[in-house]
Amino acid sequence: MRNTIIVSILLFIAVVVASVFYFGDLNKEQQEYVGPVQHLPEDTYLIASFLNDATTDNIFKDFEIFEAMLGKHAMHELKQLKQNLLRNKELSPLVGGAEILMSFHPEKKGISTLFSIHSMDQVDQSVLDQTFLTLSKKYKLSTADTAGLRIYEFKNIEKDTTFQDDKKLDSVFYVTYQENTFFSSFNKGLLVKVNDKKVEKLKKEQVTFFNEHNNRNAPFTIYVPQQNIASFISVFKENRPGDFLRQFVNLKGETVWNINFKQDALMLTGESQLLDKDSEYIGLFANQSKTNQRLYNYFPSNTMMYVEYSFSDSKSWFEDLAIWQSKQDNFQQLQGQAKEINNNREGLLADFQSTLAGNFAVAEQSNSDYLGFITIQDSSKLNEIIDNIAENVSESTYRFRFANIPYRYFGEGLKAFSRPYFVRINDMLVMANQLSTVQEYVRKWKNKDLLIASLGFKNYEQIQGNEANVTFFINTKNGGNFINNILKSEYSRKFRDDDEYGFQDFYSWSLQLSGNTGNFISRFYAIYKSKNRLGVTPEWTYDMGSRLINGPYVFEHSDTSQFILVQEQDHTVHAIHPSGTKLWSSVFSGRIVGKAKQLADRSLLLVTDRRRLYRFDTSGKTLQGFSTSVSSEPTGSPTIAEFSGQQIILIPAKDRIMAYDMDGGPVSGWDNARIEGDLLGPIHFIDQQAVVASSFGRIYFFDQTGNKTKEIDIPGDVTFVGSMGIVNKENNYEFYCTDNEGKLHQIKADGTSKVVMNGEWKKGYDAYFENINGTTAPELIVIDGSYLQVLELGDSPRQLYDYTFTQNIDAEPNFFPVSSSMFQLGIADQENLVYLFAENGSLADGFPVEGLPLFYYGKINYNSGNYLLTTKRDYKIYAFRH
Repeated sequence: MRNTIIVSILLFIAVVVASVFYFGDLNKEQQEYVGPVQHLPEDTYLIASFLNDATTDNIFKDFEIFEAMLGKHAMHELKQLKQNLLRNKELSPLVGGAEILMSFHPEKKGISTLFSIHSMDQVDQSVLDQTFLTLSKKYKLSTADTAGLRIYEFKNIEKDTTFQDDKKLDSVFYVTYQENTFFSSFNKGLLVKVNDKKVEKLKKEQVTFFNEHNNRNAPFTIYVPQQNIASFISVFKENRPGDFLRQFVNLKGETVWNINFKQDALMLTGESQLLDKDSEYIGLFANQSKTNQRLYNYFPSNTMMYVEYSFSDSKSWFEDLAIWQSKQDNFQQLQGQAKEINNNREGLLADFQSTLAGNFAVAEQSNSDYLGFITIQDSSKLNEIIDNIAENVSESTYRFRFANIPYRYFGEGLKAFSRPYFVRINDMLVMANQLSTVQEYVRKWKNKDLLIASLGFKNYEQIQGNEANVTFFINTKNGGNFINNILKSEYSRKFRDDDEYGFQDFYSWSLQLSGNTGNFISRFYAIYKSKNRLGVTPEWTYDMGSRLINGPYVFEHSDTSQFILVQEQDHTVHAIHPSGTKLWSSVFSGRIVGKAKQLADRSLLLVTDRRRLYRFDTSGKTLQGFSTSVSSEPTGSPTIAEFSGQQIILIPAKDRIMAYDMDGGPVSGWDNARIEGDLLGPIHFIDQQAVVASSFGRIYFFDQTGNKTKEIDIPGDVTFVGSMGIVNKENNYEFYCTDNEGKLHQIKADGTSKVVMNGEWKKGYDAYFENINGTTAPELIVIDGSYLQVLELGDSPRQLYDYTFTQNIDAEPNFFPVSSSMFQLGIADQENLVYLFAENGSLADGFPVEGLPLFYYGKINYNSGNYLLTTKRDYKIYAFRH
């Protein structure tokens, strides 16, 4: 029995000390340690449960989000606590694995915290007195009897010198033991309240719900008695809840969330049970099934918060909405208006209702202007009645003829729009209370100035799904001023304190609700910019004097190491060691055209736009005969062709092929290797012949002396664009080219050809051929504005995958070698986000990442892991380990 007593007491003391150190500077919002749920008062704000085990240790140790929210000092003190008490070699076997409960309660000036732990056996008072007196020399202990309770008072007497500004902590925490449960708090009155049997406690059904939904395998669980949400929010917020929060704060019931561990996100998932849901607007969605929400794709970039709603069954939605509206103060006014409208045009309201789909949303921008979004399912019907339901105020802008139309069909969610202006975009109505707000939105929409284009939102999308009935979202950066203004001063200071806290590193906070037969599946997300996320903390940087214009490439340096090659805007070529140090640099004549190529002897070969051909070794020394001039300006990378055992260098120009020997001298006979039209893409070498495609819809074959041996001319007036793809089917070659009308041509070696696909891509699209799917043949990669399409070649090309970017793609794609014959696709958009695609078309883990279009992904040394090499606008190369 003595061991049981010591285990219980020491674990309790450890938790109490945690409350001094870990939560002591959260404003005298001192947090409390909760015991069994049934002892807690009815006005409890929040309850948390966690285990004293290795899993919890790892969260506190590695989960940056805790430090961001609780502060650096608190995290340091927690580590000290764990080392001194929880991981003390004498105590560790006794306290491991126990569950710790922590609850938050109202007090006059904020929040008090209560910690509780249940002891398995009754502890004798005299044993308890003796144990507390001898447990630790770090505290001054005294006792007091209050309202029939023996309360132990612990006062910290030590000073921590880890931080220069630390002083001795003089906080006092209080401990009492009742009904086999230890309770502790900084608030002595709370201990009295918890043990006062006259104080109303949490309802039995709430306690049951909490216990049933507590996932014991989760390291952290949150319980929310929802009846106290409004008063809890009032502790932090200056004013009454606004249009957004008002919809959520009065939901009665209870919620249990279990934590899902992710380095760059706080994710809480669980269930919400509702009481009296018919009287609350959000409760209407509990009767719906989750649907795909997509309106967030249209919100402008300066959106600071939004709520997106969706319902799955129109009939039940409008029936439930009508019942809810009948209980509202404006119901009589709404009925009178409906009668008047139908007198003027019978059935107009029903006709308009039939045009509406099940998605709608409201977004508040950083300037506090609201935008509303309504989806349309029957555009032709809307065209018939739009002049009856709305008046045209400009070429494409309307205004509802009657007030409260959005509220009539969608309720509280769109109540802010009394008689708004609106425009039609795709299958939506986008509305605002001011005409100028609608006009400004149209400008942003045309410029693709949207919330989804940001890196933060893309990270948010990867973590939070888009199937739900209600999604509330707030953007920390866009809503920073708003948050500061609504928080009370002490909390506003913490929100702005970048040194101690990390609230500014949270991209967003969101709540998502999905209907579950009258209740909700609920999820809470906080997206965090972790220093361990790809693209945040570089392993090294390398300074250049100007922006990168070519590379990065990774080549062999010796048998034991590789190196990185880049060229900056002043034409300086840099060779960089995998550790980030300079090996050498040299100014080249002109800009590298295409890519550099490494030969079997490790020498490097490249051409520049100043008509220079370079060949140099890995130390930067040019080989004899180089650099040398070439006869025309190159248009692409050189190719090494081997004719009868003799290697020559083939270089594409506008309408010809140039040929040089391995010592830099011109090869005779190739002066006449000319084509009609523009030479497209690289030079291919097949069966002792150089093969190229022409913009005039032709394919040319040249032998080792530069003589044209064959010319395939596609029938009709065809203009090829992009490059040429080649498929080898047991030495029977098929050639593939795309034309300016978006057609894909298959050309046989015998000269026959056919159109195998009408891609219908827009003019200006780009087409590339590369093996990125792990097959024996290349794939067709098409970039059409912001649309990526990857297709398998053949008689009937098959789409492997596609992807729609939020911005147009201007830069050429990158192809990073995975093996001798397979590459990985990398793309950068106009927002300076770089993407890397896996073989199956999904985004590689950690992408997209902020960076300029020229980047590299893969190993940078023989035995290194994968790295992302990219640049930003500060003329530095960043190396991020992945």
